[in-house]
Amino acid sequence: MAALTSPRRDPDGRGYFGAFGGRYVPETLVEPVEELERAYFSAREDRHFLAELDRLLKDYVGPPAPSWA
Repeated sequence: MAALTSPRRDPDGRGYFGAFGGRYVPETLVEPVEELERAYFSAREDRHFLAELDRLLKDYVGPPAPSWA
């Protein structure tokens, strides 16, 4: 039996997640989706953005629920 491989987190150079995965994007949305992809990869490497994201996650995501007792 062949070993199963885990799915890729990011697409490869062709936009594929594994051997058969891909993306369907209507022609009119190709450029906006590619612009979004470029911005995403840029933000992943931006230390100022990541610091702000960490701060927001720390201060605003999952705070303790208020006590109504």
